Amino acid sequence: MASTTTPIIPDLKGKRVLVTGGSAGIGKATAFAFDANGCSVAVLGRRLERLDAVSSQLKHGVSIVADLTKEGDMKRAIQETVEKLGGLDILVNSGGAASDDMAGGDEASFIAAFKLHVTGNLTLIRAAEEELIKNKGAVINISSIAAVIPNTWFHSTYGVAKAAQDKLTKDLAFEFASKGVRVNSILPATIDTEAFDTLEKQMGKPKADILAGMAPNHAQNRVAQPEEVAAPIVFLASNAASFITGVNLLVDGGATLGYWFNRAPFLE
Repeated sequence: MASTTTPIIPDLKGKRVLVTGGSAGIGKATAFAFDANGCSVAVLGRRLERLDAVSSQLKHGVSIVADLTKEGDMKRAIQETVEKLGGLDILVNSGGAASDDMAGGDEASFIAAFKLHVTGNLTLIRAAEEELIKNKGAVINISSIAAVIPNTWFHSTYGVAKAAQDKLTKDLAFEFASKGVRVNSILPATIDTEAFDTLEKQMGKPKADILAGMAPNHAQNRVAQPEEVAAPIVFLASNAASFITGVNLLVDGGATLGYWFNRAPFLE
């Protein structure tokens, strides 16, 4: 199920890839993009049925059930991935969400946000460290423009955690550079994912209307499809990006060019 935006890069053929949050949204699109490049792909998430719905469509796909907030799950997930794929070359940390337990603005909500987006990513990367160094691999963390744009949505817990995730990306890139492992992150703006199906129910407003209302927040006057984020992920994982590490790449349709501040209010 390759998209027309999917880059086909020959050196990726045969690589072993783990994609967290692989059952939906950006993670799902990323799994298909690597599959189109001839990679073996493990998709990680909490629900086996949803994971199998994706992995069964891949030429060489497997499902890994794990919770990103549980250290034991992360270590087991890497071990299981290596066993099923025969190794690991590329890790894409796409799992994450602005969940209800991050909405309070109190200490507990910040801890919840950091546990999922910062320490969860770190634990998984550390668990995969030996394998990634052995294979001169690559890590791509999926962040958000919430990391760089001030807002009060979710009392800033999500954005603060994503900003910390971006700093972690740079620190790990510096640490691993001499070991042949590249670490980068991508900061998307509004992406048309299943998350908006949930918002549709919560707001009592058609998904299309919600997305249309958010389009003017971007210089390109539209929101993106998940495949438009998967494409730069594939690029950053490949040898085409062999001299790129420690980069927090904006994939935002120009949302950070002042549009988010000066155009339509968020989710109104």
